[in-house]
Amino acid sequence: MKHDIDVRELVLSELNKKYSNRCDTKIINEMGIAHGSSRIDIAVINGILHGYELKSESDSLKRLSRQASFYEKIFERMTLVIDKKFLDRSKLIVPSWWGISVISSDYSKTISVRKGRKIKTKNYPMLLNLLWREELVELLDFLGYPKRYKKLRKDEIYQIVLKDKRKSAVKTYIYSALKNRNYS
Repeated sequence: MKHDIDVRELVLSELNKKYSNRCDTKIINEMGIAHGSSRIDIAVINGILHGYELKSESDSLKRLSRQASFYEKIFERMTLVIDKKFLDRSKLIVPSWWGISVISSDYSKTISVRKGRKIKTKNYPMLLNLLWREELVELLDFLGYPKRYKKLRKDEIYQIVLKDKRKSAVKTYIYSALKNRNYS
Protein backbone atom coordinates (compact mmCIF):
# COMPACT_ATOMS: atom_id res chain seq x y z
CA MET A 1 0.00 0.00 0.00
CA LYS A 2 1.31 3.44 -0.95
CA HIS A 3 1.44 6.28 1.55
CA ASP A 4 1.61 10.09 1.62
CA ILE A 5 5.40 10.12 1.35
CA ASP A 6 5.24 8.15 -1.93
CA VAL A 7 2.86 10.66 -3.53
CA ARG A 8 4.75 13.63 -2.08
CA GLU A 9 8.11 12.44 -3.46
CA LEU A 10 6.56 11.84 -6.89
CA VAL A 11 4.84 15.24 -7.10
CA LEU A 12 7.86 17.13 -5.73
CA SER A 13 10.07 15.37 -8.29
CA GLU A 14 7.72 16.31 -11.14
CA LEU A 15 7.43 19.92 -9.96
CA ASN A 16 11.20 20.26 -9.51
CA LYS A 17 11.70 19.03 -13.10
CA LYS A 18 8.99 21.32 -14.44
CA TYR A 19 10.34 24.44 -12.72
CA SER A 20 14.08 23.68 -12.63
CA ASN A 21 14.90 26.46 -15.10
CA ARG A 22 12.65 29.06 -13.46
CA CYS A 23 14.31 31.23 -10.83
CA ASP A 24 10.98 33.01 -10.23
CA THR A 25 9.39 29.88 -8.75
CA LYS A 26 9.42 28.59 -5.18
CA ILE A 27 8.11 25.14 -4.25
CA ILE A 28 7.10 24.84 -0.60
CA ASN A 29 6.54 21.49 1.06
CA GLU A 30 3.72 21.79 3.64
CA MET A 31 2.72 25.42 4.02
CA GLY A 32 0.50 26.41 6.93
CA ILE A 33 -2.50 28.62 6.20
CA ALA A 34 -5.44 30.15 8.11
CA HIS A 35 -3.44 30.73 11.32
CA GLY A 36 -2.32 27.09 11.26
CA SER A 37 -5.90 25.78 10.97
CA SER A 38 -4.96 24.03 7.76
CA ARG A 39 -1.89 23.06 5.79
CA ILE A 40 -1.48 22.64 2.05
CA ASP A 41 0.68 19.67 1.07
CA ILE A 42 2.65 21.59 -1.57
CA ALA A 43 2.48 25.23 -2.65
CA VAL A 44 4.07 26.62 -5.81
CA ILE A 45 4.59 30.37 -6.00
CA ASN A 46 5.49 32.14 -9.24
CA GLY A 47 3.09 34.73 -10.68
CA ILE A 48 0.28 32.97 -8.83
CA LEU A 49 -0.24 30.80 -5.75
CA HIS A 50 -0.88 27.18 -6.82
CA GLY A 51 -1.74 24.56 -4.19
CA TYR A 52 -1.41 20.79 -4.45
CA GLU A 53 -3.43 18.54 -2.14
CA LEU A 54 -2.25 14.93 -2.10
CA LYS A 55 -4.26 11.80 -1.28
CA SER A 56 -2.46 8.45 -1.41
CA GLU A 57 -3.95 4.97 -1.47
CA SER A 58 -3.76 4.82 2.35
CA ASP A 59 -5.53 8.18 2.84
CA SER A 60 -9.21 9.00 3.09
CA LEU A 61 -11.27 11.90 1.78
CA LYS A 62 -12.85 12.71 5.17
CA ARG A 63 -11.09 16.07 5.56
CA LEU A 64 -11.07 17.08 1.88
CA SER A 65 -14.24 19.18 1.99
CA ARG A 66 -12.97 21.19 4.98
CA GLN A 67 -9.52 21.55 3.40
CA ALA A 68 -11.07 22.72 0.12
CA SER A 69 -13.00 25.45 1.95
CA PHE A 70 -9.70 26.93 3.19
CA TYR A 71 -7.76 26.46 -0.03
CA GLU A 72 -10.33 28.10 -2.30
CA LYS A 73 -10.01 31.33 -0.31
CA ILE A 74 -6.27 31.71 -0.86
CA PHE A 75 -5.03 29.74 -3.86
CA GLU A 76 -5.55 30.96 -7.41
CA ARG A 77 -5.07 27.49 -8.78
CA MET A 78 -5.51 24.09 -7.10
CA THR A 79 -4.58 20.57 -8.13
CA LEU A 80 -5.75 17.45 -6.34
CA VAL A 81 -3.34 14.54 -6.84
CA ILE A 82 -5.04 11.28 -5.86
CA ASP A 83 -4.91 7.54 -6.00
CA LYS A 84 -7.30 6.45 -8.77
CA LYS A 85 -9.65 4.83 -6.23
CA PHE A 86 -10.70 8.35 -5.14
CA LEU A 87 -11.42 9.78 -8.59
CA ASP A 88 -15.22 9.58 -8.70
CA ARG A 89 -15.80 10.69 -5.08
CA SER A 90 -13.30 13.54 -5.27
CA LYS A 91 -15.07 15.08 -8.27
CA LEU A 92 -18.13 15.50 -6.05
CA ILE A 93 -16.12 17.19 -3.28
CA VAL A 94 -13.74 19.67 -4.89
CA PRO A 95 -14.84 22.74 -6.87
CA SER A 96 -14.98 22.46 -10.65
CA TRP A 97 -12.07 24.92 -11.09
CA TRP A 98 -9.65 22.48 -9.41
CA GLY A 99 -7.41 20.33 -11.54
CA ILE A 100 -7.37 16.63 -10.77
CA SER A 101 -4.49 14.24 -11.46
CA VAL A 102 -4.38 10.54 -10.68
CA ILE A 103 -1.29 8.58 -9.83
CA SER A 104 -0.33 5.82 -12.25
CA SER A 105 -0.72 2.24 -11.04
CA ASP A 106 3.02 1.87 -10.49
CA TYR A 107 3.24 5.30 -8.78
CA SER A 108 5.78 6.48 -11.36
CA LYS A 109 3.89 9.51 -12.72
CA THR A 110 0.78 11.63 -12.40
CA ILE A 111 -1.84 11.74 -15.13
CA SER A 112 -4.01 14.82 -15.59
CA VAL A 113 -7.71 13.94 -15.59
CA ARG A 114 -9.15 17.45 -15.33
CA LYS A 115 -7.31 20.64 -16.16
CA GLY A 116 -7.76 23.29 -13.50
CA ARG A 117 -8.61 26.94 -14.04
CA LYS A 118 -7.10 30.04 -12.51
CA ILE A 119 -9.36 32.10 -10.26
CA LYS A 120 -8.89 35.30 -8.25
CA THR A 121 -8.01 35.03 -4.58
CA LYS A 122 -11.31 35.24 -2.73
CA ASN A 123 -10.14 36.17 0.74
CA TYR A 124 -7.65 39.01 0.87
CA PRO A 125 -7.44 39.00 4.72
CA MET A 126 -6.49 35.29 4.75
CA LEU A 127 -3.86 35.92 2.08
CA LEU A 128 -2.44 38.79 4.13
CA ASN A 129 -2.39 36.53 7.19
CA LEU A 130 0.21 34.33 5.49
CA LEU A 131 2.79 36.99 6.39
CA TRP A 132 4.86 36.85 9.54
CA ARG A 133 5.20 40.03 11.64
CA GLU A 134 8.65 40.89 10.26
CA GLU A 135 7.27 40.60 6.73
CA LEU A 136 4.32 42.87 7.62
CA VAL A 137 6.79 45.46 8.96
CA GLU A 138 8.75 45.27 5.69
CA LEU A 139 5.46 45.67 3.82
CA LEU A 140 4.90 48.96 5.65
CA ASP A 141 8.25 50.17 4.25
CA PHE A 142 7.35 48.86 0.80
CA LEU A 143 4.08 50.83 0.88
CA GLY A 144 5.78 53.97 2.23
CA TYR A 145 4.13 54.18 5.66
CA PRO A 146 5.80 56.25 8.42
CA LYS A 147 8.56 54.47 10.36
CA ARG A 148 6.64 54.88 13.64
CA TYR A 149 4.10 52.30 12.41
CA LYS A 150 6.77 49.59 12.74
CA LYS A 151 6.35 49.66 16.52
CA LEU A 152 2.69 48.67 16.29
CA ARG A 153 1.48 45.18 17.16
CA LYS A 154 1.02 42.68 14.34
CA ASP A 155 -2.79 42.94 14.44
CA GLU A 156 -2.59 46.76 14.21
CA ILE A 157 -0.24 46.59 11.22
CA TYR A 158 -2.54 44.01 9.65
CA GLN A 159 -5.54 46.37 10.00
CA ILE A 160 -3.63 49.25 8.40
CA VAL A 161 -2.61 47.13 5.41
CA LEU A 162 -6.13 45.72 5.06
CA LYS A 163 -7.44 49.26 4.55
CA ASP A 164 -4.77 50.07 1.95
CA LYS A 165 -6.26 50.31 -1.55
CA ARG A 166 -3.11 49.04 -3.33
CA LYS A 167 -4.24 45.38 -3.28
CA SER A 168 -2.23 44.39 -6.35
CA ALA A 169 1.01 45.78 -4.89
CA VAL A 170 0.32 44.08 -1.56
CA LYS A 171 -0.36 40.75 -3.29
CA THR A 172 2.88 41.06 -5.27
CA TYR A 173 4.73 41.76 -2.03
CA ILE A 174 3.11 38.75 -0.27
CA TYR A 175 4.15 36.38 -3.06
CA SER A 176 7.68 37.78 -2.99
CA ALA A 177 7.90 37.43 0.81
CA LEU A 178 6.66 33.83 0.65
CA LYS A 179 9.22 33.01 -2.05
CA ASN A 180 12.09 34.60 -0.12
CA ARG A 181 11.19 33.12 3.26
CA ASN A 182 13.43 30.44 4.80
CA TYR A 183 11.19 27.41 5.43
CA SER A 184 13.80 25.15 7.01
